[in-house]
Amino acid sequence: MNCSTSHKQWFILPFFRGWGWVCLFLILACTSADNTYYTGARANFSYTYTNTIPELNSALGSMGEFCTIRSDGKNFIFSGLKSSTTRPLTAVETRVHPALGLSGLIVGLPNIPELGANEPRVVAFDLACPCYEDFDTTRSLQLQGGGRATCSRCGRTYDLNNLGIVASGPSGRSLYRYRASYNAFGFTLTVNN
Repeated sequence: MNCSTSHKQWFILPFFRGWGWVCLFLILACTSADNTYYTGARANFSYTYTNTIPELNSALGSMGEFCTIRSDGKNFIFSGLKSSTTRPLTAVETRVHPALGLSGLIVGLPNIPELGANEPRVVAFDLACPCYEDFDTTRSLQLQGGGRATCSRCGRTYDLNNLGIVASGPSGRSLYRYRASYNAFGFTLTVNN
């Protein structure tokens, strides 16, 4: 053992005695919490009268149900497992240009509450699979039964009921997530970052 190595060990060792471990844990916990949300792509979407879109209404009101939201520039396309509803953008929406992340959104009410929550809350994920390193080419996920979404490129299946983690296939990053709120009395869904 040379002198420089023992000097490094002497310096680091006291830090990890006592409160050092707590500080390290807090730093790592804060870092992982910040990575829960993907803020590189713009998400700014608000929709009122969600009760008029069957797929969206089901996803926001039934635990374990999810719906995708996409836009072709003229319409919003809401898709569930069995059906799809297309609604033309209003004049205001055409001027404002709602942002739907990289490829669109997946929204729903998971059947597992998040850590620290008493009941499940509406969540929103990006419809793009995180397996793409360049965000110019994105592959949309396909909804599956049981609150799952799959990617045909990488073969991963993501668990939408459990924070969008990889449920099967090669290990990898969880789905990109956005902040979501739902006002059940006003039938208004808001997704942003």
